[in-house]
Amino acid sequence: MKKHFLGLVAASTLLLANSDSKVDYELQLLNSVIPNTKISRYEPSEIQGFYKVYLDNGNLFYVNPFNKLLVFGEIWTNKGFSITQNDKSQWQEELSKTVLEDINKDFKVEDLTKVGKKITYGKGSNKYDFLIFTDPECPYCKIAEEYFEKQNVDLYVVFTPLSFHKNARNWSLVSLSSKDIKSTMQKIREGNIPDIKITENAKKELQNMEELANKLKVNGTPKIIVIDKKANKVIDTIDGANIEAIEKYQKENN
Repeated sequence: MKKHFLGLVAASTLLLANSDSKVDYELQLLNSVIPNTKISRYEPSEIQGFYKVYLDNGNLFYVNPFNKLLVFGEIWTNKGFSITQNDKSQWQEELSKTVLEDINKDFKVEDLTKVGKKITYGKGSNKYDFLIFTDPECPYCKIAEEYFEKQNVDLYVVFTPLSFHKNARNWSLVSLSSKDIKSTMQKIREGNIPDIKITENAKKELQNMEELANKLKVNGTPKIIVIDKKANKVIDTIDGANIEAIEKYQKENN
């Protein structure tokens, strides 16, 4: 009986080792094709030889490590169903849930809002505050900001200039250096860049904002955090200028 038990343990250990080796081998193959890309998850796709590669920014694409091929398009069924969009939506929902759990575990609401610059539009928020990671040169951020501008809402602005926007850092500093950030942000959105001297305090504030964005792994803008004022808790995160998702909460502020 003892020998039989030891045999089962040995066999199980061998199976686990083989399974781990397979995982390591597959990951090594994928990394050999995309060496500078952080892979969050991967799995075989519906096309033989291709893997679905999931990224922590919510995107996915397909890799054939054997022929070293990358495909960034979509896989559709013959009935018009996009497998890619379905997988992507599920992945983004999973990421959002994880991000939400991490935020509430690692941060108090005050840790977030003290970094942002508070702007009140209309009568301010009734039930929900919003915190937006924004880039002044990002067209989608402009859409989100112009939406909030017409609402009754308290908006906390966290500038997150993206590296490929050459003016974003300077325009962020211009806004932070101004005495009226609401007016200055509006002028910048309209293409009228004020001639304002950059202050040392603005540089420090932007540094704090970028550090917060890095801690929360914000790698795209706009990213919007929804705060329940009564519960003093983050209840949702919204990627992009998703006005429909924002309005689900904002309609209770107006």
